[in-house]
Amino acid sequence: MKIVVLTGSPHHPGTSEQLADAFVKGAIEAGNEVYRFDAGRRTDEFSMIKLEDNHPGQEVAIEPNDIVTNEVMPKLLAADMVVLVSSLYYYGINAALKAVIDRFYSYNHDLHGGKKAITLVSGYGQEDAFASLNLYFDQLLNYMRWNKAGNVLAADSWNEQKLAKHVAEAYDLGQSI
Repeated sequence: MKIVVLTGSPHHPGTSEQLADAFVKGAIEAGNEVYRFDAGRRTDEFSMIKLEDNHPGQEVAIEPNDIVTNEVMPKLLAADMVVLVSSLYYYGINAALKAVIDRFYSYNHDLHGGKKAITLVSGYGQEDAFASLNLYFDQLLNYMRWNKAGNVLAADSWNEQKLAKHVAEAYDLGQSI
């Protein structure tokens, strides 16, 4: 299976990165082809989406010539599975990951349907603090018509023992693909 892993955190080595590392290791060991883009650490290599507004109601994206256009999108279009990885930032996803997701706009038709998706989320707080982030991912996957194949929620990632269990869960999820 061709898997694209998109992460958003700039923290190295952060908790969401640990989940991504474990998932990728498991998925590769299971024989999958994995491409990973760590958006949070590569923000200087891509731009936000820009729209040309001279078509009311039908904006046209102005596609920047950057790493998202030249490397990430071709991999994403060919992928069987997309793994979205974020830590909790003010009840939502990382800004860098959101910027990459916003760039789906130009490829919306081609990206709709036919993919599986997994979410890996970490952060500090009780599970209810993650409600809006989880809702965002659920709505995004529904809109994209991607079938949710699994998730890991490390709501208690401040606790090293609990985080280790979530990292093992992410590894097992990767192995199961």
